[in-house]
Amino acid sequence: MPQAVSSPSLPRPPKIRQVTWRRLPAAWVALLAYTVLAVALFSRTWVDPAGSWIGSPKDPQLFIWYLGWIPHELGQGHNPLFTDFLSYPAGVNLMWNTSMIFPAVVLWPVTALFGPVVAYNLLITAGIALSAWCAYLAARRFLDRPIACFLAGLVYGFSPALIAQALGHPHVVVALFPPVALLLGHEILVRRRMHPVVAGALAGLAAGLQLLTGEEMLAMTLLIALVGVALLTLMRRGEARAAWPHAGKAAGVAVIVFAIIAAYPLAFQFLGRQRVYGSVQQPDVYVSDLLAFVSPRQLIHFTGNIAENGAYVGLPLLVLFVAGVLAGRGQAWVRWTAATTIVAVVLSLGPHLHVDGNVTQVPLPWAVVAWLPLMGSALPARLMVIAFLGIGLIAGAAVAIALQATRPWRIATGVAVVASLTAIVPWVPYPSQPAAVPAFFRPGGDVGKIAPGAVVLITPFSSKESTDAMYWQATARYRFRMIEGDAFTPGPYLGPHPSFLKSVLDDLEAGKSATPTPDVRARFTADLKQSEVTAILAGPSPGHDAIVAFVTEVEGTPPIVDQGVAVWWLLAIT
Repeated sequence: MPQAVSSPSLPRPPKIRQVTWRRLPAAWVALLAYTVLAVALFSRTWVDPAGSWIGSPKDPQLFIWYLGWIPHELGQGHNPLFTDFLSYPAGVNLMWNTSMIFPAVVLWPVTALFGPVVAYNLLITAGIALSAWCAYLAARRFLDRPIACFLAGLVYGFSPALIAQALGHPHVVVALFPPVALLLGHEILVRRRMHPVVAGALAGLAAGLQLLTGEEMLAMTLLIALVGVALLTLMRRGEARAAWPHAGKAAGVAVIVFAIIAAYPLAFQFLGRQRVYGSVQQPDVYVSDLLAFVSPRQLIHFTGNIAENGAYVGLPLLVLFVAGVLAGRGQAWVRWTAATTIVAVVLSLGPHLHVDGNVTQVPLPWAVVAWLPLMGSALPARLMVIAFLGIGLIAGAAVAIALQATRPWRIATGVAVVASLTAIVPWVPYPSQPAAVPAFFRPGGDVGKIAPGAVVLITPFSSKESTDAMYWQATARYRFRMIEGDAFTPGPYLGPHPSFLKSVLDDLEAGKSATPTPDVRARFTADLKQSEVTAILAGPSPGHDAIVAFVTEVEGTPPIVDQGVAVWWLLAIT
């Protein structure tokens, strides 16, 4: 029989590899969302990040100067904690000023590639987004719902307190330390799963880096942390006694790590050149007004400025906070967070109660705190940054509880959340300022005619009234020294020590007259000679014409108008 012929086997079709998309972890989704929101908030500036900066006209220029100065000095192997490029010849101890050493080092590559203006804009934007994210991470320790954690981070990072500070105070906006301190404090005192040496080292590292970012936020966070530890001890006495050996080891390691980082900067601050004594801030001014908690800033008066008026919580968020406390009162962490938050709010009111800008004689607890070392220089209103961390956590708790409740409660909570966020929504569009600078100071400008390190006088005179000259100096890559600068010096003074020259220029800038009598000319030129000034540069300012007329009379010759600046190159100092 013929054998059956088997048909050739057909090749098997290739297996189709199924591609499965892994869900991005919720924490990274939260970071991305916060970043997108922060960029959107500051979108007016990010259209041209090198040609404009976020916030107000004055204070950002100060921090732009620091962001350029720290890399400039470190790159030359110099001590970045002192400079005589401001307030020459005495100079400035930068540890007494908000020099933000750690962020300046982190942003060094950005500053080198794109300039300090772009670095400043990135610092403000990242400060908001990362602060919100750190609060999100802290909330995950207490809440098991990502949406509740996201809300906690949103309320903290985009709170009126931080958004107001974004007008020009990046050392406050970079508020990563309070939520990180909460996380590590909870780990050391309550959870105790991490080895105490590791937890303590992380705590010391975080505190040391915060010192090199902003001392005030470090001091305020530690103040509220001490209050929190005391409250925790009272609430859970038995567990507190059991935690002390673990906490003691962690604290010891934290102190050692902190000392390694902070020893030299603190020694230079308190023992180095041009150290400052006394309070550097006006007392009983920059505080939370009682009405500010429920009234938008434009509807009330306050003693400080708009950047320090960040206490607005709004009625919807206040209701959500109270609801969260009542619904979650069975949880110890809710009770502890609520109590600590209330303490921070009360302390933010300052030494006396302020109501609609009126200072009453009602004494408040901050009057006692202000007697502690260095706390007299702190601004109580900034405690609202920490308070909003607690408010965000409690709001998140309210949402988490509502998600497990009946439908009416979920709807009511959702309405409260929407109303709360609507009430505290940041300013859109957020203020943005053009990064204008006379062509004289730009790369390739005639600033190159000034001998490196030479001393010049620039108007408008840079002190507490103006930082223009500091920004121009940074743009010129610190080619020259100045006899001025918006920096604290011994006295304490905000700016160089008072002088006849400074008072005359301040008067002219303010629209007052100054007659160049022989005595006035002699005193003015004597100050110039004593400060070793080799050139006067009169830049754009409200008092420009008056200043030019005065200096022309004093010098006996008119200036050369050079690339937007009136210049006297060789001074006739006699």
